[in-house]
Amino acid sequence: MAHKLLEIDDLCVDFQLPDGDVAAVSHVSLTLAKGETLALVGESGSGKSVTSTAILRLLPELARTRGAIRFNGEDLLGVPNRRMRELRGNRIATVFQEPMTSLNPLHRVGDQIKEVLRLHRGLRGQAARTKVIDLLDQVGIPDPARRATSYPHELSGGQRQRVMIAMALACEPDLLIADEPTTALDVTVQAQILGLLRELQQRYGMAILFITHDLGIVRHFADRVCVMRRGELLEQGPTAEVFANPHHDYTRMLIDAEPSGSKAPVAESSPLLLEAHDVRVLFAIKRRWFGHSDYFEAVRGIDVQLKRGQTLGIVGESGSGKSTLGRALLRLLESRGEIRFDDTDIAHLEGSAMRPMRKRMQVVFQDPFGSLSPRLTVGEIIGEGLRVHHPELNRAARDRRVQQALSEVSLDPGMRNRYPHEFSGGQRQRIAIARALVLQPEFLLLDEPTSALDRSVQATVIELLRELQRKHDLTYLFISHDLAVVRALADSVLVMKEGQVIEHGDTQALFDNPREPYTRELMRAAFMGEAA
Repeated sequence: MAHKLLEIDDLCVDFQLPDGDVAAVSHVSLTLAKGETLALVGESGSGKSVTSTAILRLLPELARTRGAIRFNGEDLLGVPNRRMRELRGNRIATVFQEPMTSLNPLHRVGDQIKEVLRLHRGLRGQAARTKVIDLLDQVGIPDPARRATSYPHELSGGQRQRVMIAMALACEPDLLIADEPTTALDVTVQAQILGLLRELQQRYGMAILFITHDLGIVRHFADRVCVMRRGELLEQGPTAEVFANPHHDYTRMLIDAEPSGSKAPVAESSPLLLEAHDVRVLFAIKRRWFGHSDYFEAVRGIDVQLKRGQTLGIVGESGSGKSTLGRALLRLLESRGEIRFDDTDIAHLEGSAMRPMRKRMQVVFQDPFGSLSPRLTVGEIIGEGLRVHHPELNRAARDRRVQQALSEVSLDPGMRNRYPHEFSGGQRQRIAIARALVLQPEFLLLDEPTSALDRSVQATVIELLRELQRKHDLTYLFISHDLAVVRALADSVLVMKEGQVIEHGDTQALFDNPREPYTRELMRAAFMGEAA
């Protein structure tokens, strides 16, 4: 019988809040053997991440924990803090869901990995630098020697997640807790990262606790699966058996909750809302003498046309320029070329001149926790745009609009007085969507809006976006690495690689018969579960 590396016995976690205790985890028991991969799945708020955080003893002070968590026979809930610091990052490593909030923005990523190597392995100097470059190369970051000197904000979302994975694997841990480790990664890199984790697992006998909402990954990656809902463990067993014969109705719902349907085409007579020609974005990467600089061209001469009521999907690898293009079109980045919104030239508008357009052009960013102020309540965050763009509304009217927006994204309006840290990753993403929708914009840039959501909630959000588009004739620019969601939402798709358009066409035609080898590679990686 395999050695039980991790044993959780009757774990309960309660949060003591001013308005009463909340049971986040209730009587959860599970085991994880050495060299095994156990997937923990369930909807946002089901208690998956709270369970993993309890293992690391990183829960906030208001949490009260009961039960036992044994690692190699040692009860982690009872060991001194010094012993836990020895275990964290060394024998037990973790990859958190949101890399931008986990990486220090003031330090280069290579230095942050070196810190782990210095604390737990005693590596310094050239030995540490060599190990850092090797780790970054293993997780698929191009030009690792140069990227090691970058700051987190200089990397794409997917590249930041890969840095986190490199940091977690630095000490070759016995247990890796991977909390949505592929959320920010495009489908081709997902396959590379999962292959890397499997290879390292086999090499070192590492156990993996894999927390995810992506059941396609679970089907191909995990040995066993545990299904959680509302803090309780509903079902567990071998992955193949659970997928083939789920015992609980909730498990079956999760398995069946895949994006479906397609968008109705817009009328030929629909007017253009957004038109851009030869858009280019350059970043200075090295300053030379006498004010001269070297530049990196992140977006290379792209044309975009969007009619009212239309959805354009943009797909491609992390770092391909998808988000950079989207932000340039909204004038959130300096760019070259022509950009017209509703027949108004906005390419050269600055500051106050651009402000009237902002309420008509809204955005949902990829990282909800990084874009939500931790000092404001959810109600204040969502209502902030109303205070700026609709000063005629009194406090009661703003509050009604905030409650309506929360209801539209399937959140309880009664939670509007809570703070972002009190919500799960998926709930925070829905808050970010509500903040954008509350102004009733004409154009919405959706930058990975469903990346942090489990499949069942994705279906709700997709239907919400469809309904709002039909009702208000909204226009969407939808950036995503989830091709199944793009297929369900977009009229047409633009495929990007290295800042250029590789392929562009009608959604159904492009998915049925992609012309370019790169597009075909994306399709194979995205829909491997369908082919199985």
